[in-house]
Amino acid sequence: MSHIAVRHVEASDYEAIAAIYATEAVIEQTTQIPYRTADFWKSFYNHASPSNVELVALRESQVVGHLGILLNTNIRRKHVASFGIAVHPEHQKMGGGKALMAEMINLCDNWMNILRLELAVYSDNLGAIHLYKTFGFVVEGEARFECFRKGRFAHSTKMARFHPSFQSMLAGG
Repeated sequence: MSHIAVRHVEASDYEAIAAIYATEAVIEQTTQIPYRTADFWKSFYNHASPSNVELVALRESQVVGHLGILLNTNIRRKHVASFGIAVHPEHQKMGGGKALMAEMINLCDNWMNILRLELAVYSDNLGAIHLYKTFGFVVEGEARFECFRKGRFAHSTKMARFHPSFQSMLAGG
């Protein structure tokens, strides 16, 4: 298995990111819609908050995964971030998702002053739920019929992870 590198998104990555989100296997596990172009992704990143962080996973210089950390703009929720992640189906289960998650955790815990990381994942996406749990995420609940995909309504599982220094407070210490 080849080495995975993680770095920030560059302008030359938009076509590769579009290719990841063009696959049905990825689209059905996100809230994106099919047929987004490289120009859409370029415009999306050019208009996104400059505080958000966009990362890509590379295998042999090829972009195989993408992760975006979305910071909260609400003054009372600045300690909270959410994220979206996708790995091209041809490169799943090869370490790209783990590498992106590890770097996101590093950034949030050590550089971005994030106390709470949260996400919603389709309840039937057991592989993703397992990955998130290995990084300390816990299930907080389920939102029924939250999203529409492939002609049906789907449930999502709400998960969160807290900064390690906050763990003792969660335990009542």
